[in-house]
Amino acid sequence: MPVIFTKFQENIIQEVLNQKNSLFLWCPFFMAIGIGGYFGLKVEPPLSVGVSALLAAVGALLFAHKSPQDREIITPRKLILWALALIVLGFFAVQIRTHVVATPLLVKALGPVDVIGTVERVEKQDTGSRIVLSDLIVERLEPEMTPRKVRLKLRKDGGIQSGQRIKVLAKLNPPSSPVSPSAFDFQRYAYFKGIGAVGFIYNTPEIIEPAAGGSYFWAKVRERLSERIDQHLNGKREGAIATALMTGQRGAIEKDDIQAMRDAGLAHLLAISGMHVGMIVGVLFFFSRLIMASVPKLALHYPIKKYAAIFALIGALIYTLIVGATIPTQRALMMSGLVLFAIVVDRTAISMRLVALAAVVVLLFAPESLVSVSFQMSFAAVVALVAFYEWLKPYWTRFYSKAGFVRRASLYFSGVVLTTVIAGFSTGFFALYHFQTFALYGTIANVIAVPITAFVVMPSLLLSFLLMPIGLEGLSLDLASWAISWILASAHWVAGMDGSVTRVSSWPLWPFIIIVICLWIMCVWQGWLKSVALAVSLIMLSIISVYKQPIIQISSDYNLIGFKDVQGDIFVSSGRSERYTADNWRRRNGQSSDSKRTFPKDGQIVGGFPLLCDDHGCRGEIEGLKISYAKDQKAVNEDCTWADLLLSPDPVNKRLCNSRFIIDRFDVWREGAHAIWVNGDDIKIKTDANVRGKRPWNNRADLF
Repeated sequence: MPVIFTKFQENIIQEVLNQKNSLFLWCPFFMAIGIGGYFGLKVEPPLSVGVSALLAAVGALLFAHKSPQDREIITPRKLILWALALIVLGFFAVQIRTHVVATPLLVKALGPVDVIGTVERVEKQDTGSRIVLSDLIVERLEPEMTPRKVRLKLRKDGGIQSGQRIKVLAKLNPPSSPVSPSAFDFQRYAYFKGIGAVGFIYNTPEIIEPAAGGSYFWAKVRERLSERIDQHLNGKREGAIATALMTGQRGAIEKDDIQAMRDAGLAHLLAISGMHVGMIVGVLFFFSRLIMASVPKLALHYPIKKYAAIFALIGALIYTLIVGATIPTQRALMMSGLVLFAIVVDRTAISMRLVALAAVVVLLFAPESLVSVSFQMSFAAVVALVAFYEWLKPYWTRFYSKAGFVRRASLYFSGVVLTTVIAGFSTGFFALYHFQTFALYGTIANVIAVPITAFVVMPSLLLSFLLMPIGLEGLSLDLASWAISWILASAHWVAGMDGSVTRVSSWPLWPFIIIVICLWIMCVWQGWLKSVALAVSLIMLSIISVYKQPIIQISSDYNLIGFKDVQGDIFVSSGRSERYTADNWRRRNGQSSDSKRTFPKDGQIVGGFPLLCDDHGCRGEIEGLKISYAKDQKAVNEDCTWADLLLSPDPVNKRLCNSRFIIDRFDVWREGAHAIWVNGDDIKIKTDANVRGKRPWNNRADLF
């Protein structure tokens, strides 16, 4: 047995050492472990922990490479030290980032109050506008407790512009906590954007200072572009999508169109990311090189390919600034820039090393993006495509080298289909985890929509950028609008097909993480470990398939409670309020948001629903456990001696109540949203506080 173990150990070590030509690809992987470990903590670690660990890791590396001979030899010990150093680097980077973006978070609702602030961004929506204010003065709020930024909605913005100093009467609310334990953490999302409160405005904003200069130049450009598009296309639904593609502002797109695009697998067309920046780069590179090639003196004596790459990079930079330079567009610009730089220095334009370098830079300067769906989906698509085409390249080159027009056209169409399928399935896995949906017929919609976007929409919109300064953008905008109408038609057609959307229930975190690790190994590892990773991922999928959703859910303010019936559908206590929470519960349960089933009325029996309700509450049995949902004190007094589990939106004197399990308003106030599993005569309770712990972005008063 020891001999077998030793042999296995030697094989593992040799397998690792065989990866020496692809070691750099593992840098973002180990940095991600450190970043993920930080976000997985339940308490905020002192900054000294990260500093000390980083210094220790650097010291260990220097000691391991103390002599020239040591630097040239790769050993398992060195690999372990480098891996630990990268993990610590990721941990330290996100620690620093958390301190840099720190903002006070509103703890409880405030208002109506006067708010004075500088308009940082204005985004038109289908019902009014949404603005972000910074440099704030808030009535009844001390400066040290004032957030860096607030995000507010209003029906009529009065023509306000970025850079203006305005005064408004507003209602401020804390950023909302997750609707369910392990659900999307909007508080963390807002914290890293510097937003400490959200709300709405009652009055028309009062402009107290004119727009400031330089720092808001690109925001003003964005707003002016939106106005010009709206003026020419007269509020058409196609105009809202053109605005999104040209400025990054998606708020004005109609909800039906957004839903159709999602259900058809075309939502990525609305999220300004690598594809759009890549299309801009492609159009600029192709046409600038074509124009220079038509001038013989330039074509014969100058490296016009490199000039075109530089011109395309400048255009991509300007486009990124116009659409807001968000993290996804910065990431896309960086990756495009690396590709164009590779052309300039005569290196391979696209490789897994460039993808890894882009990931390292993003994780170093914006480490919080690791837990964002945009980072995960965009890098998943790029990694899968690069890995697939690196494998396919020898075969593809052989077919293409002797191809005529018909074969080349067929190869192009095959490439579009293959790219769509690979990107669709690689991002579809993450869509299933985050959104619990998968567009089954997304390939059909993408085969139609992506070529239209690449060859008609984006070139037309790019031409509109160039023609707007002289007021001649009308024809190009009309062409883009016509092409967008075809994209919308294909989206609604595909979304309307039977079974177009596959819905699943939410997945547990750890099997998801293990599968992501296995997918990474399958893409970059060279050797038999790929087969092991495939087997492990299949085991994790089987675990996910039998994962049970909670039987009972309670919202973070106890305004909504949900029960599952025997068929697995969720009934909620109210159909009028808390719609967002109820829709998210249904989505996470694998249901359509169209299913809006509420608790039965007084004395009504609904088949499959486990409780009988009246005006005072509901009671019943689930797997032999007696459960009561008491709406008032009378029901509490009656059911304290009957129920095994008592749920009460009001406080309960637990010393006088005989129920084995009691969850009242104070429990929810302290712990946040609850999820409850019933297993025979026992229950398992998971709360938001259990999952997130005490972190800087948690604004619950009891956590500080």
